[in-house]
Amino acid sequence: MVAEGNQGTIKMMRESKMIFDTIIVGAGMSGSYLSFVLKNTTKNILIIDKSRGVGGRMSTKPIGEDIVDYGCQYIKPKTDECSALTKSLEELGLVNEIEIKKGEKVYISPFGMNKIPQYLSRGVSVVTNEKVEKINYQNKLWEIDTGSISLTSRTLVLTMPLPQVEELMVRCNIKIDQLPNVEYSSFYTSTFVSNVHHLEEIIGSDDTFSWICNNKKKGLRNLNNVFTVNTSKIITRRLIEKEDPERKGFIAGKINEAGFNSIVKLNIHFWKYAFSSNQNNIDYIFNSDTGLGICGDSFSVGRVDGAVRSAELLSRELIRFLCS
Repeated sequence: MVAEGNQGTIKMMRESKMIFDTIIVGAGMSGSYLSFVLKNTTKNILIIDKSRGVGGRMSTKPIGEDIVDYGCQYIKPKTDECSALTKSLEELGLVNEIEIKKGEKVYISPFGMNKIPQYLSRGVSVVTNEKVEKINYQNKLWEIDTGSISLTSRTLVLTMPLPQVEELMVRCNIKIDQLPNVEYSSFYTSTFVSNVHHLEEIIGSDDTFSWICNNKKKGLRNLNNVFTVNTSKIITRRLIEKEDPERKGFIAGKINEAGFNSIVKLNIHFWKYAFSSNQNNIDYIFNSDTGLGICGDSFSVGRVDGAVRSAELLSRELIRFLCS
């Protein structure tokens, strides 16, 4: 059952006073994959996310009659865990391999990258548009409060970016082990339609945009040329200094300068914690006394690989804890 902000489901949870086996905070790749691994052995799982839907940084949205990936663009497996998952997704037809540039093969989802976490979380209760404000451990149970609902669980897993994890833990006076050191990239992502452009390949870059991608050429099932562009560090800093009303016009001008004409349906999204790179951190954190786990792409080798590996390994700890 997926309840994306479903008030009936929230009411049922309030009235039943259900005790969950596991509550996962975050409906991105790590949270959805963790639920996928756990749901065969764990009865009552709930995912909570502050966003409007499942996906996290595996983000896809409609743009007219087309779709556009504006978060994670592809999967390039490096770990055994991510390779195994990607193979199973390929067998299901959810991903396929492409040569994104000469000599570099990756996996994309022709239906949009958000279809991957949506598939993984299928059959698991999900509540969206709810931000966890308080957590507290007492009487061998976790109490989770969003302001509008209060929930109880035997175990709790946090999958958000580590600065958000740390802020919640400090605010709630929860002591944890040392968190890994992670440097996140931040940038603005713009999506737009342009059928008059210079980009011949699937992807490109220049001094203004560190990433330029034609989603149609990448393999999304689009009728029009829909683009995703990420701002460079210099342009990101300039945009942060501007007021909201100025940003769209500034970016539109830069897109024109980059060789795109007849731009329509331009939208902008700021990723404060887009991704981390060049990392080799611990795989996860788990407190075997309280049943608190932390995982995500801030762990292991980062990105999708880190998200999948940390969730896979943490799931084993959770199963042992719940079965003890």
